[in-house]
Amino acid sequence: MLLVAFLVAGEAAADAAALDFADDAGRTFVVQRPPERIMTLAPSNTEIVFALGAGDRIVAVDQWSDYPPIARSKPKIAPFNPSLEHIVRLRPELILSARGAAELLLPLERQGIKVLILSPRTMEDVYRNIRLIGRILGTEANAEQLVGAMRHRVDAVLAKVQGAPRPRVFVELDGDDPTRPFTAGPGSFVDVLIRLAGGANVAGSSRLVWPQFSLEELIRADPDVIVLGDAKVPTNPQTPAMVVRRPGWQHVRAVRQGAIHSINAELISRPGPRIVEGLETLARLIHPGRFQ
Repeated sequence: MLLVAFLVAGEAAADAAALDFADDAGRTFVVQRPPERIMTLAPSNTEIVFALGAGDRIVAVDQWSDYPPIARSKPKIAPFNPSLEHIVRLRPELILSARGAAELLLPLERQGIKVLILSPRTMEDVYRNIRLIGRILGTEANAEQLVGAMRHRVDAVLAKVQGAPRPRVFVELDGDDPTRPFTAGPGSFVDVLIRLAGGANVAGSSRLVWPQFSLEELIRADPDVIVLGDAKVPTNPQTPAMVVRRPGWQHVRAVRQGAIHSINAELISRPGPRIVEGLETLARLIHPGRFQ
């Protein structure tokens, strides 16, 4: 009788410790204990886990995860062409994936490997996901502290740009073809940040998330500010001086007024802890007079 009572109590304790979660794809699952072996297959997820103090649990990252610098020493997995056998050999208990690559990883759940799909669209989504990862990893206090610090910095930016005119902003993500550079449209985090930083995205009405703008479209949009997110790309990085020399670009207001700036694209495209730094940088470029 005592043995039965002991077993029942043990089962109740295990049930109490188990936590139910839902990811950004609406998939629900149960975690019995904080995982000790994690695979992060998106740079933002890698940065979140390190910021929560659990970087030592990461057994592999995607090939683009390069921050913090120690992440570069982790084994690399190609999320869009993964070797499932290699992943199984690394014995992860949890994979933090982005939506686009997750379908290729779902068969791993038959091996007992949980796949969490994170695809935030807003700052509130980022906060929620940080808290979610914190609960799963057992680092709730760190997650709350991080979210609180991020909220404070975002609120400070919003207060400074409140009531200011909204300059038209063009963020160039890939100017390899200067006659049709890629930019960010609705549904992108870049678009979210432009609005929060007190700007108006000239590609905000596009039907595509990552549209190409012809020179004619750019002249019609006539942005007040150009931000070069391709200033640090590995191949053909762009600079303000190069933009000034592009044929036909002298007809764009931002070029004539010298309002061309460079930014580290990681800060405005990775929905993790450093996205706040990206917002602050973008707001200073759009509204320099309000950040003196």
